[in-house]
Amino acid sequence: MNALHFLRGSAAAGLLCALPFHPARAADQRDDAFLSSFDRGAVDINDLYVFRSPANANNTVLIMTLGSFVGVKTKPVFKPKVSYEFRIDLDNDGATDLIFRIVFGKPDSGGVQKVTVTRTRGFDGIETVATGKTGTNVLVNGGGTFRAAIFDDPFFFDQFAFNSFLIRELPGFPRSLATAKNFYGPTANVLGIVLEIPSISIAPNTTVIGIWARTALRGQQIDRCGRPFINEMLIPPVPRTDPSLGDKRHSFNRGVPFNDRTNFGDTVTQVFDEGIYHRTGADATALKNLFLPDQLVFQVGNPNGYGTFVGASFLGNGRRIGDDTFDTSVNVFTNGTVTTDNVKDDNGLKVTDGSVDPVSGQTRAIAFPYIGAPNNPPGGPNP
Repeated sequence: MNALHFLRGSAAAGLLCALPFHPARAADQRDDAFLSSFDRGAVDINDLYVFRSPANANNTVLIMTLGSFVGVKTKPVFKPKVSYEFRIDLDNDGATDLIFRIVFGKPDSGGVQKVTVTRTRGFDGIETVATGKTGTNVLVNGGGTFRAAIFDDPFFFDQFAFNSFLIRELPGFPRSLATAKNFYGPTANVLGIVLEIPSISIAPNTTVIGIWARTALRGQQIDRCGRPFINEMLIPPVPRTDPSLGDKRHSFNRGVPFNDRTNFGDTVTQVFDEGIYHRTGADATALKNLFLPDQLVFQVGNPNGYGTFVGASFLGNGRRIGDDTFDTSVNVFTNGTVTTDNVKDDNGLKVTDGSVDPVSGQTRAIAFPYIGAPNNPPGGPNP
């Protein structure tokens, strides 16, 4: 069952649609004032991907991308001493039970950095599972592979037109098929962290887990990302011209899933009920409970992608590289009033996850790290 079926029985939501162009913000990147500077790109999470490995059905792949237009606007290195973390909730109570933490050293003259991957499970202490250098594949103790490097940005989304979605009454979204463009394609680069590990080292097959990513320095959280578009589309001000609920995007980025419903539940309900989505009160409450706490929900071993229902009521299943997360999200948010940004997966054969390229119809190769090699020279925004 896909996500849209969940709420299709309720009344269609009225939705405004349009806004002028503003600086780039994707599913998560540059989503508060503190992170709006490209100088902070190395700690600003763009997107989180979680999926069953296409190369080995017994493995799970975790990917975190960071930085806007790396090599053009964001420096092409990870921030030393910052903790880049995949955090896993094994029993869906919003609390973290398992952490994979990645820390980088200072870049050498060629931009290469030492990198260490550790694992912390409960009270078992910290275990080093991989050490190596950026730009190379590193073997993980116990099985699996790790790589931290610059990659092609796999995200596809009409950011330029989407900005109209967040301001009332101005026409312009979605643009037509002929004019809609992927703001992040075709040659934008990102910093990326890819970790493939045996699924059993996380949880038994079919277990439903929650996953989120964060960056932190000396224990102070800088940014976080779970499901796509949560901060961008649900955390006030929404619409951007309405200050009535304040600006809570920075505090959301500093928060943790365990506290999401307490700290942001009422606010998100109001956004759905009174903001640009115009949902009924019952719908607003159901949607708040569906999207908070902000974690990607993934059923271990399930090959399906974002928008799949797993378990009793969880909107899963992780996120694959080619999943059109905006179309899924906007369908649910608006109850089908808006269904698409008219931009589809345009990664071509750069992606190596075994999926079918929707443009050429060719089946992509299967090869770690699954997202594409960096573009040289790298490109900037594509409005």
